[in-house]
Amino acid sequence: MSAVTVNSTESEILDACDTLMARYGFRKMNMDDVAREAGVSRRTIYNFFKSKEDLGLSSIGRVVDEVFDEMVAISKRSGSHADRLRELLRHRVLGRLSRVRAYASSLDELFEVVRPAYMERRRIMFTRERELLESLIRDGVESGEFRPGTDESAESMLYATNAFIPYSLSPDELGEEFELTRKLDQMVDLLMSALRNT
Repeated sequence: MSAVTVNSTESEILDACDTLMARYGFRKMNMDDVAREAGVSRRTIYNFFKSKEDLGLSSIGRVVDEVFDEMVAISKRSGSHADRLRELLRHRVLGRLSRVRAYASSLDELFEVVRPAYMERRRIMFTRERELLESLIRDGVESGEFRPGTDESAESMLYATNAFIPYSLSPDELGEEFELTRKLDQMVDLLMSALRNT
């Protein structure tokens, strides 16, 4: 089941928000522009979002929810626990990156406005990601693939990969996809080596 259910009008409004953040940036975007881009009235927007800040925060939330749903799907695939965990950690970063690339230059101004509210939601997001990783690691320990005693490594793995999350990077760093992916792969390899039962 999806982490969040979004109706089509709400989704169209969020799509319009993303498009306009890419075109103008978060600061210059206004609700009239969003209404026009989405083909709805301002009133319709306010039926779903209480403010421009709430709309921006919901855009971030949609990215995180979609990536989480994909992480769950990765965790359920066949294959080794190590392969699934490695792909899950990579996708946690690269899935977000691919979704925000178009408006990466607007992330700083967006977060300047929504950071306090985002931090409240972040705890919930982080908890569900941690629980997903814990389950996969625990299963890997039980199967003998991962070393005993490593089943509590999930939180550390999330903190380590947080350094690569788009909201933690500058627009210049976000623009260097090859280098970012190379460094992420190095970090994931390091994290995985701590788990392997060899």
